[in-house]
Amino acid sequence: MIIKVKDKLFSNRLSKNVYWIFLGNILHAILAFLLNIFVARMLTLNDNGLLTYASSWVAFFSSVGTLGFNGIISREFSKNESKFNEYIWSCTWLRVLFALGAIVTLQAIVRISAPEEQVLHLIVLCQSLTILFGSMDLFVYWYRYKNKAAITAQYRICSFLLAAVWRILAIGVFHNLIFYAIGVSIETLLFVFFLYRFYRQNYTRKIQIKSETMIRMIKMSYPFVFSAILSTIYGQADKIMLKNMMDNNAVALYNASTTLAGLVVIVPTTLIEGFRPDIMDAKCHNELLYQRRLRQLYALVFWTCMVYGVFITVFAKQIILLLYGKKYLGSADSLALIVWYTSFSYFGAINNVYMVAENKQKWVQFITLGGALANVALNYFLIPVLGIVGAALSSLLTQIFANFVMMMIIRDLRQGFRIMIQGIILKEVRE
Repeated sequence: MIIKVKDKLFSNRLSKNVYWIFLGNILHAILAFLLNIFVARMLTLNDNGLLTYASSWVAFFSSVGTLGFNGIISREFSKNESKFNEYIWSCTWLRVLFALGAIVTLQAIVRISAPEEQVLHLIVLCQSLTILFGSMDLFVYWYRYKNKAAITAQYRICSFLLAAVWRILAIGVFHNLIFYAIGVSIETLLFVFFLYRFYRQNYTRKIQIKSETMIRMIKMSYPFVFSAILSTIYGQADKIMLKNMMDNNAVALYNASTTLAGLVVIVPTTLIEGFRPDIMDAKCHNELLYQRRLRQLYALVFWTCMVYGVFITVFAKQIILLLYGKKYLGSADSLALIVWYTSFSYFGAINNVYMVAENKQKWVQFITLGGALANVALNYFLIPVLGIVGAALSSLLTQIFANFVMMMIIRDLRQGFRIMIQGIILKEVRE
């Protein structure tokens, strides 16, 4: 009886969180996509490629600012809710310090690698403020655990709309790339401000920062820091290498394909973030429910991505012409491949949830190291031969290797691989 009641509570919270996270994500994704289309049509291929190149560098260093706390803090909160305020502030303080270091390092690298591109330096500097502001977003996990995902969804959309006005004016009226880059950081700043303000006003004003908590969280999360850096390598290396091996035009074309492929992010991200708190709770209280939740998550993500992937592959050229116009038609072939890379990448996110729940996060760094090395090597050989299609193929092969092959060959993770396969074939996924 106790188990049934517990299951019901999980289900209620899960459904509410998934609903609001999905609503927030889908609105944000649609609006962001429309903004991306506007920018792509207004700018030349070269300018759009320059913005994309700068964003890739910022995304790379953003992984340092998170410190891998996202999954860890959900697990620790499930174990001891009373200490969550302590976790929030201690982890936030650490992330701010590392974010500042990441910004300084990023500026040094960009200025050394491209000393004459002053506009690039300023764009990177303006966008890199998202690393600092984004380091303060851990409050979102408290909202989700408390079944208040509706608040985060509202704040996210509001922040985007306010910043979008700035960015539209920057491109449509002032034709200023630096002005646009500032708008990217403003969105993150507004979102964090809204989250923080509501948290302080309604729940607690006590700031708790403990050195022992910071040390403990670093010890638990360091594999994910390393993993995040490596994941970003094979997530952004293709764009950076395209810029260095080809030009900004190639980056712009490739970015069009990745943007379209990434529209599927709405559903997988929503499902993963919605399921995460319940998976962690179930691991602590009900092993059977825990494994069933994982199978359900794998099943939902896989079949959603399959449907989307087939559709995009079949109609790639028509979609590019309709949305981006003739000047982006060269991205159609890469789109047909990159959509499968994007789809398979979400299995890595679910695998990470599994490894955190099982306290096997040490393996994350080995998987991502293998993926990063494979991706850089494949890009090096395939981009000169196939161009942006080579970059897309490299990314796809990397995801298959990292998220399926390595999960199968590492003995300690084979249970997770079996759960994944069971979910894909819809075995034991129903309540």
